[in-house]
Amino acid sequence: MTTAQRNRAIKTLLEKHYGKGRVWVRGSRGTAYGWVVYIDLNEADYEQGKYRSDESRKVQQLIRDANIEIGTYGYDDPGSDYGYGSKINISFYKPYDVMVKEEKKVA
Repeated sequence: MTTAQRNRAIKTLLEKHYGKGRVWVRGSRGTAYGWVVYIDLNEADYEQGKYRSDESRKVQQLIRDANIEIGTYGYDDPGSDYGYGSKINISFYKPYDVMVKEEKKVA
């Protein structure tokens, strides 16, 4: 599976859960290697009892259940200076470039 195919699969999966137009998936940009998933959760979502850590776990579980391979970075060694973790970052806001475009439309 290529990066583009993986990003589309993640986006399609998460749009079923969070709604069309509220999910962005970016991969392998800049110096960070991995995937960044942006999910637009508005204040009403938080008032209904949805919290970031719970939502983050839910997103990770949805991806695992769909058998989409994310992978890890670093070394699974406690003495490693590099660290260890998932190659995915989940953010609960719109990407910066999307917010800028929306601000320009309003102004």
